[in-house]
Amino acid sequence: MSDDRPSISAADRHYQSLLSGLTSLRRSSLLLELGAALILGLGVCLGLASVWIGVEALFYLPPTTRLSLGLTVVLGSVAALCYYLFRRLSGRLSLSGFSRYVELRCPELGERLISALELWRQPIARQLYSADLLAATVIDADRTLEQIERRAILDPRRLMRHARFLALVILVGGLALTLSDDMAAALYRCAHPLTPFIREPRTRIAIHPAPLEVIKGEDAVIGIHFSGDRPRTARILRRESDTALWQEEELVVDRADSLTYTFPGVKRSFSYRVHAGDGQSPVQHLEVIDPPGVQRLRLTYHYPAYSNLPVRLEEESGDIHSLAGTRVDLEIVASKPLSSATLVLDDSLRRPARVEERRAFAHLQIDHSGHYHLELVDAKGVGSRNPIRYTIDLIADAAPQVAISDPGRDLDLPENMQVLLAVEAVDDFGIGALTLVHRVNEETEERSPLRFPPGREVNLAHLWDLSATDLLPEDRIYYRVEALDNDQVSGPKMGVSREYVLRFPSLYELYEETTRAQEKSLDELEALAAEGRQASDYLEQMRRELLREEELSWEQKKELEATLGREAERAEEVEELAQELQETVEQLEENGLSSEEILEQIAEIRELMSQVITPELREALEQVQQALENQNPTELAEALRQFNEDQRAFQERLEQTIALLEQVRTEQRLEAAVQQAADLEERQARINEELEQEAASERLQMQEGSLQRDTERLQRELEELSQAMSPFSEETAEQLSALAEEMESRDFSGRMQEMIERLQATPNMEARRLGASLEGDLGELSASMKQLQEEFVAEQKQMLASDIQRAMRDLLRLSHRQERLLDDTRSLQQAPSPDFAEEQFALMQSVGQVTEQIGAVARKTLSLERPLAATLGYALRGMQEAAQHLGQLEARGAVQPQSTAVQHLNESVLLLRESLDNLAQARMPSSFGEAMQKMLGLSEQQSQLNQATQQTFGEGQQPGGKGLDPRP
Repeated sequence: MSDDRPSISAADRHYQSLLSGLTSLRRSSLLLELGAALILGLGVCLGLASVWIGVEALFYLPPTTRLSLGLTVVLGSVAALCYYLFRRLSGRLSLSGFSRYVELRCPELGERLISALELWRQPIARQLYSADLLAATVIDADRTLEQIERRAILDPRRLMRHARFLALVILVGGLALTLSDDMAAALYRCAHPLTPFIREPRTRIAIHPAPLEVIKGEDAVIGIHFSGDRPRTARILRRESDTALWQEEELVVDRADSLTYTFPGVKRSFSYRVHAGDGQSPVQHLEVIDPPGVQRLRLTYHYPAYSNLPVRLEEESGDIHSLAGTRVDLEIVASKPLSSATLVLDDSLRRPARVEERRAFAHLQIDHSGHYHLELVDAKGVGSRNPIRYTIDLIADAAPQVAISDPGRDLDLPENMQVLLAVEAVDDFGIGALTLVHRVNEETEERSPLRFPPGREVNLAHLWDLSATDLLPEDRIYYRVEALDNDQVSGPKMGVSREYVLRFPSLYELYEETTRAQEKSLDELEALAAEGRQASDYLEQMRRELLREEELSWEQKKELEATLGREAERAEEVEELAQELQETVEQLEENGLSSEEILEQIAEIRELMSQVITPELREALEQVQQALENQNPTELAEALRQFNEDQRAFQERLEQTIALLEQVRTEQRLEAAVQQAADLEERQARINEELEQEAASERLQMQEGSLQRDTERLQRELEELSQAMSPFSEETAEQLSALAEEMESRDFSGRMQEMIERLQATPNMEARRLGASLEGDLGELSASMKQLQEEFVAEQKQMLASDIQRAMRDLLRLSHRQERLLDDTRSLQQAPSPDFAEEQFALMQSVGQVTEQIGAVARKTLSLERPLAATLGYALRGMQEAAQHLGQLEARGAVQPQSTAVQHLNESVLLLRESLDNLAQARMPSSFGEAMQKMLGLSEQQSQLNQATQQTFGEGQQPGGKGLDPRP
């Protein structure tokens, strides 16, 4: 056998491949034919069913006939399916039969497929035929089958034809059911073959929507659909109850398949139906629904906290009248149960409300005027109609009103640099803040908050201390009070009081005022003295005339009566002048324009003046008047003699008083000149200081101009005082005259005018040089003026130093006691005993006494350190807080204030030591008291001491109602 012969093993492999391919093709062919059969059967079934439904639609079959036709449809469909399967699948079920089917579909196989299948496995075939030939046949059949496309064997066109048939049947049947109500009804009957049905009328009527609900008062619209025989006319019948008669209305249909009918403005529910041809609709019911409405509206006002208004309930009206920031809770009671409720604000903002059955709850935050309404929806979704619009009226919170009732006018700043302000403010809901606003001249305003008890009406007394303000003579302080209400919603509104002016008078203005008063009193006294001398001469003449002639003429009597009357008036005028002198003393003391020694001398003179009119003089005057009435010449002469003696004594005392007044006035003028010189130096130094810190300003020019005028006044005063001092001290008069000449030689006025001009230029180095030069010369002038008081200065300094050292010792001792009390308080493990509080109050009072002693020193000298008063105030405050805690048996709360008090007491001792150094280095201590300190703007120390003492000892009560412990 040659090598190109097919091997038996290769033929076996091709044979197995051939069997596998045929098996796969047969399975696919069977599935394809089965699918085509099912589609065809379904199409036949649907077609027969359509015929069945059509027959039912035409003849309205009885149940038995309908069922029989249905079974016929089913059996016919099954028979057609079986017949098709038999025809198509017979001869394909076996592999040999399927191979013959393939040979028919593929002639190119040339029966090799059948031969390979039938002969290869037959042993006898190998005896009859060549094995190589059989193997070649098998291989050739396998290869040919592999090359044949499956579509040549498995033709899907039959399946597609059956599918198109099925689609056509479905389309036709669907259109019939859709377009014909009879077919749709017949389908329903065929789906229930055993159910007997009554034959429907030829005209069928359908109403939609049914049943129908409509809101009361609205139109109800229904749609009427006709099928079958379409009528020309129809009748609609309605009645409101089952016992009422039907009301009929005819409608023109004109064979239309549908129409729309409207029941206008339905008020009550009713039933209705439609008749047309031989058909009628079922009875339908139209239900009238009442829309939900508001039966009751309750408003609860929660006003903003600042108004302090209580919660208010209102049910009479839904209109809202309230302040901005008010929260209004709304409770709505509806006419029926609700599914939802909405509050509509200003027709734009919608806020859902919380619903509980017939109630709804909402709230509003009032911030502007407007309106609102309520939209209600019941459980069926019916909304309210034509809701009521309610008004929101925002009540404006008026601005507060404020006034300064005291002093309530423009006035001069007093010597103590303190002004008691009485402030009255009122607001409809409460004052939130009071602010004292002031400015010096045209400078920047400063604002100081005022403390006051809260309320709608505030009456506040505020002691305004301006001692710390840097003021110069002729400065103006413009002040007012601003009030803010407590509106925390829309913002506080402001009320402003009238603006008033405080004038800071110069030392010269105050001196001139008091000098004029003194000169006026002195001139009046001198006039009274001169008049007294004339009266004394006249009375002596009358007495002698009476002794000589023993009788007075009528004219002489009248003249004598007038003289005696004038003497009585003169005595009263002296008493009035004594009272005026007392007022002058008070004014001098208030303004600090004289030393205590001079004030005491003036007081003694005033006392002497009050004693000028003796009882004896009054009695003698009465005796003269009585003797004149009795017309007894002897008695009248004696009475005139006695009165003349008393009158001479009165005249002597009056002239003595005048002399003392002139001497004191001269001494006072000298004292004032010393003060004026010191004031000039200080003012020039202050101008120089401000010039160093900032550029020249118009205010500095004005201050220098004022200084120039006051310097010229002092020069004239020294010249006049030199002449007035001559009768008392020639040496002092010469010194004063020399100082006046020195002032003229140094040309103070001209140099100050030059400095004013230099202040207008830039840079102002020349102005600074002139200022420094003027300050030095004025310092020399002031030192010369003070030379007359050197001994007094030394004595005062020694006394003041002794007072300060005593205060240092007392404070150091009290500090040690406070430290011991602090240690005892810290070591407590339980509530302190009342002894701790008593000891603390005793220490506080002792420190207060030392504070008063230091205040007395402060009224005499400017050497005390400025922080001393505040430091003592803090110490007193800490001791007061500690005493309050101990009084409440709170040891832990007292430790910190006690520690603070110890610290400030120690600081006060150090400050006193520094003050002692200041006093030793000072050129002179002030001997003019607190008034002069305030006049020069340097009374801050005493003011702070007073304030600290007043604040600390204002209550004056211990816990338990006891007064302050008087123990040191």
